Amino acid sequence: MPERPLLVFPVARRIEPEAGRPRPSSKPHFPERGRQVERLGPQLASFREEFQRYSASIQRTVDGLEPETVLVIEIAGSVKDFKQAVDSTEGLEWLGEWDAEVEADDDFYEVNDRGERRQVPVSGRLFISMVSEAGMRELLGLWDMWQRGQALPRRRTKWRDVFAQTRVIRRWGIQETLDETGMLERWRELVEPLDNDSIVACQIELFYRQRPERRRGNEDAIRRLTAELDGVPLGGFIDMAPINFHAVKVGLPAGRVRDLIGALDAGQVDVDAQLFNFQGVMYFRPTGQAIPSDGQATPEEVAFEAAEEVAPPVVAILDGVPSIQHAALRGRVQLDDAFDLARLYQTGERRHGSSMASLIIHGEQPGGGSALSRQIYHIPVLQPDEYARGFGHRREHVPDTAFLEDRIERAVRRMLEGDGDLEPQAPGVKIINLSIGDPDRPFIRSPSPLARLLDYLAWRYKVLFCVSAGNYTGPIDLGMTHVAFSLLPPAERHATVVRAISNQLSARRLLAPAEALNVITVGALHTDESGAYVPGLRADLIDQPNVFSPATRFGHGFRRSMKPEVFLPGGRQLYDTPLVAGHSYIPSLQFRAPGQRVAFDSDAPGELSHTVYTRGTSNAAALATRAAAVVHEALAELRTVDGRPLPADKASVVIKALLVHGARHDEGTAGLLRASLRTPANGRKFREITGRYLGYGALDIQRVLECTEQRGTLVACDDISENEIHEYRLPVPVELSASSLWRRLVVTLAWFSPMNFAHRNLREARLGVQPLGKWEEVPLRLGRVNADHNQVLRGTVQHEVLEANDLIAAIVDGDTLTLRVTCKADATARLDEQIPYALAITLEVSEGVAVPIYTRLREGIRQQVRVAA
Repeated sequence: MPERPLLVFPVARRIEPEAGRPRPSSKPHFPERGRQVERLGPQLASFREEFQRYSASIQRTVDGLEPETVLVIEIAGSVKDFKQAVDSTEGLEWLGEWDAEVEADDDFYEVNDRGERRQVPVSGRLFISMVSEAGMRELLGLWDMWQRGQALPRRRTKWRDVFAQTRVIRRWGIQETLDETGMLERWRELVEPLDNDSIVACQIELFYRQRPERRRGNEDAIRRLTAELDGVPLGGFIDMAPINFHAVKVGLPAGRVRDLIGALDAGQVDVDAQLFNFQGVMYFRPTGQAIPSDGQATPEEVAFEAAEEVAPPVVAILDGVPSIQHAALRGRVQLDDAFDLARLYQTGERRHGSSMASLIIHGEQPGGGSALSRQIYHIPVLQPDEYARGFGHRREHVPDTAFLEDRIERAVRRMLEGDGDLEPQAPGVKIINLSIGDPDRPFIRSPSPLARLLDYLAWRYKVLFCVSAGNYTGPIDLGMTHVAFSLLPPAERHATVVRAISNQLSARRLLAPAEALNVITVGALHTDESGAYVPGLRADLIDQPNVFSPATRFGHGFRRSMKPEVFLPGGRQLYDTPLVAGHSYIPSLQFRAPGQRVAFDSDAPGELSHTVYTRGTSNAAALATRAAAVVHEALAELRTVDGRPLPADKASVVIKALLVHGARHDEGTAGLLRASLRTPANGRKFREITGRYLGYGALDIQRVLECTEQRGTLVACDDISENEIHEYRLPVPVELSASSLWRRLVVTLAWFSPMNFAHRNLREARLGVQPLGKWEEVPLRLGRVNADHNQVLRGTVQHEVLEANDLIAAIVDGDTLTLRVTCKADATARLDEQIPYALAITLEVSEGVAVPIYTRLREGIRQQVRVAA
């Protein structure tokens, strides 16, 4: 137990919600009815013709299939409760909605409070519905009534607003199913060297139909249409109702794929192969989830501390099979080979799982006596890629005959709930490490099925996932030779690299499932503890301390939420220097310093203490998982003022809050971003830009685990229902009265939310924490720093950093700062569940200042408990 442990707030006061005034929502400018008739009439006519042509062609191919097509309506602004209007319209089935943002034009544009046009993009929505022939007739009938100015029938009146605000009505097209996912470009690469009969794998994701018979009908259609192309299913369909995921993996002849590419390149809208036209298909996607383990290695032996008595696990790993007899892991890993994958591995292939396990157990200094006191529970979900093995490469992956979503769901259910007659295998697990990203699934607009699965599992089991943001393995083009770059002053070198990285942001999006809302996503810092090294023909592009890794990926997350939330050391990633006239630097894949020392499954049989150096966001996520385990042990010793432990069922959400609570922006890195990227045009949005590169900041776990006399941290946890208000009172030390001392207040609120995957917001519970009044008006006179005040409200962690050094108001003994936690329904009309949350608050002044912050906080909460009693 540290000398000054964390403090625990008394139970919150329940406050009756005040009747608030609804905020009027601003609407963009829309065209008049006549202009809309002129604009949309041809679009609807084209939509009807395409539907009739598609109906005729699909009926010739698949007997008995009711023709349907997917209707896409893009609107400006918003229309509340449009789903109910679709559901009540015959022949239409709601499939989903997304936020959209488009460039303004003379018909649609944003206006200010005075009705003046603003030079900004227009926000809007994108509605997706399945339409049958009956639905087409109903839609056209409603349109005819609206364009004539007639009143629409009861329960159809929302269509009036939709027609008034619609920019585009169209059919979900073949380019959409292929282009947005990168499938066309991937197929171009794959089929070029192949003969026509070679099989090319892909994943077909279907629109999720609410009626089971519709889903079975789509499966039959996919089987027949695949067979028409001489293709074959590579496994069974996956149908996961909780996350609206319906998919299958198929193999298609390269010649058929080549024909498709040629037809699209020739400008054909419809192609002969009906599989590519079938309106049940949402996306064609590459198959992914592969982790390469190649690299030049000269392993080093390390003596590891032997495992003695270890407690049951609170941490689980989902990864490849680890080498459990390695000295770093022996006796410390509870291996549960639920999918019988260990038998597939050969000597030297158990690499990624071993390295993740060793970092979680030992940190960056294996053998240093800092091993976790508990076992870790490890379920393998990856296996060796036998095809890559045939070419002398080592790679762990999910084969085309399986789905990672299925393996992860079954693994988590097995550990926490049990499977059939099998009891839960690790019911005490609170934290799950997932350092696996899909390189073929960068985050674009809507969360991946794997991200949706993690959100569902985190809510169902109240467990915290630590997920890696993903690595960018492509080159960095600095626009100059290595000699010219080397001659630049350090500050200019660093700015050159940052600008080059900023030019790659579209290629550096998060890799699935890092966009998940309920998880903690971890980016990598360009730092490690390996010390000095021999560079050879490798360059360190940014040798500034505490900067983000040049190989990490960046946010934003879903709806521009803060992702990654935190950054931890991921090792210094060096780059091979380019040839004499070259500008591109390629990541060095050598297993030697610098980097983080990890357990290594050696090619030499019987060598069980070898280590190598690795780098990446997987490492950073492993260290975040380790930090979470350390926080868990600290929480087990924590007591309230009256001696009670924190509720065990809130451990995961408290850990989630504290991991982020210990994060803050590095001033040197923030200054580098300002110097490199800030312009007069982006100055007002620069906090959001900074958040994209830094998240909430680098995690300093020691600030979470122990307080000082000048810095005190209080925590609270509870369940909250819709429209409830929980009030906490933070004691304010009287010594701060009327002074101009620098002070900082850090406030972190974390929660787990149920999800509505048919709603554009996904997150059903929107929590928030705020003071009574404005921050600048509270006695401490605080102002926000670091993150954008809107961005922090978009996920499931709100992290506010507030500072000031101007005059504090007069404070008397017993004064408090009142903070209120609120809960509102978001992606649902009514929130039926209680929402678990945790609140962490730190107040500090500069070390050495004679203000006993910790003592006054402790005395203040003791007084609150006495008064409440």
